[in-house]
Amino acid sequence: MRLPSNAELTAFSQDVSWDEVERMHRGFNRALETLRSENQPGDRLPLDSFSDAVGNPVVALYGTEDLSLGNVLMTPINGRNVVLGSTVSRRYRTGYDFLHSLVPYNLNPSVNHTNVGTTEDSSTRLRVLGAELELGLVHEDGRSPSEPEVRGFMQAYYNHALRIGVYPHLDREACTYQVEAHVAPSVGYHKTRMALNGMMGALMASCRDTGLRTLIFSSYPTESDFKMTEHPKVDTAVDLMLQVNGMFPEYARKLAEAQARYHVNPATSHYVNMFRNQGCHIHIDIAGRSEALGLLTFYTVLKSASAVANAAFLKGCPFINGTCDPELLCTREYVRGTTVTGRYLDLPLSPHLMDGGLENYGELLRLERANSTGRANMYNDDLNEKISVMHNPIGRLRPDLSTSKRVCTVESTGMPTNISPSRMAAVLTDFEFSHVVIELYFRKHGCDLEPMHDDPVMWDLFGPISLESFKAQQDRSDLVGTETVVHLNSGRDMSLADFYEMKRRYMHKALDEIEEIMPRDIDEVYSSFIRMLEPPSGHTAQTIEDFIKDTKLRSTGNWGQILKNAYVEAGGVVGDHCPDAVLKVVNRVHDALIDRYLGG
Repeated sequence: MRLPSNAELTAFSQDVSWDEVERMHRGFNRALETLRSENQPGDRLPLDSFSDAVGNPVVALYGTEDLSLGNVLMTPINGRNVVLGSTVSRRYRTGYDFLHSLVPYNLNPSVNHTNVGTTEDSSTRLRVLGAELELGLVHEDGRSPSEPEVRGFMQAYYNHALRIGVYPHLDREACTYQVEAHVAPSVGYHKTRMALNGMMGALMASCRDTGLRTLIFSSYPTESDFKMTEHPKVDTAVDLMLQVNGMFPEYARKLAEAQARYHVNPATSHYVNMFRNQGCHIHIDIAGRSEALGLLTFYTVLKSASAVANAAFLKGCPFINGTCDPELLCTREYVRGTTVTGRYLDLPLSPHLMDGGLENYGELLRLERANSTGRANMYNDDLNEKISVMHNPIGRLRPDLSTSKRVCTVESTGMPTNISPSRMAAVLTDFEFSHVVIELYFRKHGCDLEPMHDDPVMWDLFGPISLESFKAQQDRSDLVGTETVVHLNSGRDMSLADFYEMKRRYMHKALDEIEEIMPRDIDEVYSSFIRMLEPPSGHTAQTIEDFIKDTKLRSTGNWGQILKNAYVEAGGVVGDHCPDAVLKVVNRVHDALIDRYLGG
């Protein structure tokens, strides 16, 4: 797949006006809510009611004979099909009927560079960023918590977060011992860092109340019972991943290799167990809900040297299942590579702007290869089978968010979590700034990459890099962490500190016309990157305590190497299964966090 050309974008818009699409989407959404409120039992698809609300015929891609299967609802306009909503098969509906499983499609295929200025979201601005951070929970002695203990931790976090003023809810993850914390929507480096510091304070207070410890690492480090959360949605997701991976013998070999590498009993572990990892999902609203801008943002912001640098800046955890990896300072991408759904994705699918896009989107739902409608955009057929690479290490488009505001986002899934709020805030704010740059570019040039190519610095910062180079650079930073170099499109290799200095200078010019962003805001975030990578004093953190709580050294140094050194100091042997040594490191991190955020 490739980015659509500007000629293709404008041709679609000439046939289908953006405001007509918007009107139809809103009519469809209102009709869907009305039909759901009638509470009639069973599967039904009243196409006449939808057609009346939309003012145009609404048709089902696969007809209406069997509503137990995945389907796509659309309306034809001047020979173009516009997707209004879609649904997964009954297998993934967790007991809901057809209408309650229908998910509206929120990306407008007719909004492009020629008309985005006429939409209700007409100006480029700094957009509020959201993020979720996955983390684990464990007892001091390494035991996994029980379900009541996890629920107790969630309640304690709710109480402390409300008092502090951060988003109070923790969500459950697929594994019983993992939860997901939300960064309250904020703008800019200072506010984001303060929100993260508040989150850390609430987490540590919850640890004190419950006796549990948080595992805020890029991979889940300690020995585990691999127990999955008991929920129908989890069960069907596991079922899907086992089925899809079973289609490819090479992934059975990858799983076996990882199990041997990390001393995992194959009888108690499968693809989802091995895939378990920590991460930070960063997402940002797309201006004008433009499908083309979403594709461009994925292809540049998420698939560029900037993404490689940000991931390297956050990486650091050499442990899995109480084993210290013999080579890697960060194991997250290695374990993600044990599932075929974690393959690298070149570009998400558009059901509107790509040849065969609608058919491929529908096929993933029809074949039960995607367990949510948004994941059907993550289409891949490189292995001669149609699958969703829903866990790819780059990102995804989310047109399927259920909200009355019809929000859709570009989401970065390649960012690990890090124990440092300063590092996390820097990456999150860079993502905000980078999106503004690409939105400005889109408004001027659409999806034509030629002007970007003619700007050597912009091409180095945001130009898409090949999947081969992207993967090679991720592999390199997994080995050496922040000591890595970034290979640029110009052919140069650059340290992370030099890369962010180049980006700082460029951003002053690129963001000059955005009134919300002051020069000091730009310096604040990129100078923070540089200070944490190359402190002017020449001194960097060497221990866990330095990195977490030393007022001059914290957030500096190579976090993955610091953890590996602490493991050896605790008596662990690199490459061996030494769960006691890993647990000592985990508890040492916990003690340092308690000391920093609660004063001991």
